[in-house]
Amino acid sequence: MAEGSRQFGAGSLIAVFIVGIGLGWLVSSRQALLDRRASDGAGFEDVRKRFADESMRRLDLSPEQRRVYLDAWENGRRDFDLALGRMRPEIDAVFSRIDARVRPILSPRQLAVYDRIEAERRAHMPQRPAGAD
Repeated sequence: MAEGSRQFGAGSLIAVFIVGIGLGWLVSSRQALLDRRASDGAGFEDVRKRFADESMRRLDLSPEQRRVYLDAWENGRRDFDLALGRMRPEIDAVFSRIDARVRPILSPRQLAVYDRIEAERRAHMPQRPAGAD
């Protein structure tokens, strides 16, 4: 009788352990999916910040190194925005060619969603700097 009770207790413990692992996996998978969705919809600034944060974490920078690193990347960001701004007409032409192929295949409902997505994407693009003609 004691042997059967001990086996039942061990079996129950194993079952609880397996259920715990399964629940932990499901919760972490769901959180990873939510995090990925949030990052996929992020604009340039969010992506830049996430990249800088991850880079500094991986580099294990001291506070002084972090200050210099962020300053260098901030100065570089302005240069990057100017370069993208000068390329903006060419980038817009590429997006127009993509739109010309995609828009005809979309239903009116899909087209409304597509227009919102495109407006969000374009709002995050750097503007063409004045005098960059």
